[in-house]
Amino acid sequence: MNVFSELLHSIYDTKCYGQFLRDKKSKTFVFGFLLVMIYFLITIMVPFTKFQLSTGGIVNLINEAVPDFAIENGRVTVARPVEYQAGNTYIYVNTDVSLEDSQIKACLRDYGQVVIMDCERAVVKSSGQTKEIMYRDIDPESNMTKAELLEEISPVITAILAAGLLIVFAGMELLFFFGVLFVALFGMIVASCMQCQLTFGQLYKLGIYTRTTPLIIKAVMSFLPFGIPFYTVISIGISLLYLSGGIRHIKTPPLTGGPLVFSSDHTGPVNSQEPYRQNPFDNGQDRKQ
Repeated sequence: MNVFSELLHSIYDTKCYGQFLRDKKSKTFVFGFLLVMIYFLITIMVPFTKFQLSTGGIVNLINEAVPDFAIENGRVTVARPVEYQAGNTYIYVNTDVSLEDSQIKACLRDYGQVVIMDCERAVVKSSGQTKEIMYRDIDPESNMTKAELLEEISPVITAILAAGLLIVFAGMELLFFFGVLFVALFGMIVASCMQCQLTFGQLYKLGIYTRTTPLIIKAVMSFLPFGIPFYTVISIGISLLYLSGGIRHIKTPPLTGGPLVFSSDHTGPVNSQEPYRQNPFDNGQDRKQ
């Protein structure tokens, strides 16, 4: 049975868990890796792709939000004024006016994150630190336009997004295999109650397969406007239900053929339903007495 078939059977056929137990460790790891990859594609890549298609990407959003500007011969010019205020952030850009020091200090006092640009200088406040840049101090040869800036930052933004997605995927993989530890730990209690002797390693292997349905439910929930409270606990319960169903089919069936009794002059058990055989050396005198 290949990994994709095991993905399907792990959802609806607990009888296959005995076969899963015989899988090689490498195959079980590939199963878990593939399961998390599918979950990542559904919950992260699908919304991200939808965002990219609907907005044109982050670079396009920057292009629409940032007005045309130019830095030439030590002077900064902006095509249109920009003013933005939200919470603790204030942005004001207008290179056609010269602001008084008192106006700038008032903004710096009232907001924690500030960007102010007029015809002479740019003032930036972030994390309690304030920095002022005078345009006349800019190297006259440091010329740049909005188009040139977007062209330079586009590869950087792409690399940052790719690295971020890779980190998220790696984090999901680590959390998945770490979470299976709890399934295996609680599985030891389940196995003990069902009188089935399985090692922790075997329970951990089965625990990987039991996470298929909980992850599918969680992926579907990511597209719903509501969530399920304490779903982490519920998902472990679902895994334990699958684990108990699998253990039920893994257990050795009971012996058949009637109850066993032990004879005093034999070394092993004999079946009580076996017909009586007379001892050839018995003359019947003992029975008469």
